[in-house]
Amino acid sequence: MKAHLVHVDALRFRAKAEEAPEVLFDAGDQETHQGPSPVQGALLSAMACTAADVVLILRKQRVPFTSLEIEADAERATENPKVFTKIRLHYRIRGKGIPDSAVKRAIDLSSEKYCTVGIMLRRGGVEFVNTHEILPME
Repeated sequence: MKAHLVHVDALRFRAKAEEAPEVLFDAGDQETHQGPSPVQGALLSAMACTAADVVLILRKQRVPFTSLEIEADAERATENPKVFTKIRLHYRIRGKGIPDSAVKRAIDLSSEKYCTVGIMLRRGGVEFVNTHEILPME
């Protein structure tokens, strides 16, 4: 995998990985942010990684879900480097007649086997706590 980063101004950077669209990272003041900070980008990447896994696994199991949302709450060390110490992911799956066991299995498979970003963070010492709820169709 290859990537390229360019300094834009202040603490803003345009980053591009191979053929993917550019992403703007902003490590500056929160009041003037124009994109996620690099640390926020890591959290968002972990969420997108597991979301893709869960969607693929549920589709493969022919689970009739209509939507997936994930809420994250991350704790960080108080001293530098302020690494993640704990990430809580709460999955909300919406649909009719969705077996709880299928959702739990999809989340567990993602966490333990497939989500590369989450597994890298775990290997770095981050504790993950996963919870989920199944909601009726709107």
